[in-house]
Amino acid sequence: MKIKIFSFMLLLFICTAGTFTIKADNQPITTNKSIKVNKSTKLYKVLKVKKSTMKNYTITSSKPKVASVSSTGVVKGLKKGSSTIRLTSKSTGAVYANIKIKVKNRYNKSELKLMSSIIYSEANGECFAGKKAVGIVIMNRIKSKSFPSSLSGVIYQPYQFGPVRNGSLNRSLSLYDSGKMNKDCISAAKLTLNGDKNVKYGNRTINMTGYLFFSGYVSGARLTIQNHQFK
Repeated sequence: MKIKIFSFMLLLFICTAGTFTIKADNQPITTNKSIKVNKSTKLYKVLKVKKSTMKNYTITSSKPKVASVSSTGVVKGLKKGSSTIRLTSKSTGAVYANIKIKVKNRYNKSELKLMSSIIYSEANGECFAGKKAVGIVIMNRIKSKSFPSSLSGVIYQPYQFGPVRNGSLNRSLSLYDSGKMNKDCISAAKLTLNGDKNVKYGNRTINMTGYLFFSGYVSGARLTIQNHQFK
């Protein structure tokens, strides 16, 4: 009798333990990942699985305007915000994983103020494409070995920007602090600081990667936008 009771209890324990394990295994993976605007990450690296397993899942983003995701699991940050990337099994329909993506800007408040102000000083009278193009040139210089490697270093490099020498930049910085800065200048600054390299002008989209100079006249200019030439 004791043996039967012991066997029954053992069987009950095994069944209970087995049920608990199966339930735990069926729970979706939940994890977090931060990326910056215009940067990307690969989900198979986030989840630490083989790249080939991505084909087994339908992959969606809860906010595709914040973070897009490809069918192969490449997530790209599009603008500041949060989105959940979900992997759903194509065979069973079960949710395999939820990855909470936090997209961050690639700049801080002081950098936004400085970039907005130099764009205002140099191109407030220009169209939006002209404003944005000025910001792109400045960002390209930061990446170039021929110029300083920081935003302030590029803008305050001696003999480069007239508004620094003539006091116009200081007045623009004060205007920014007053809240009266041209909104297009701020928008152009945000886009360029986040790595946008394209301008739309004359019914075409122009990639300005590699442009390092602008002025009213530039020898060998490759692009003219209103009153500025770019090279």
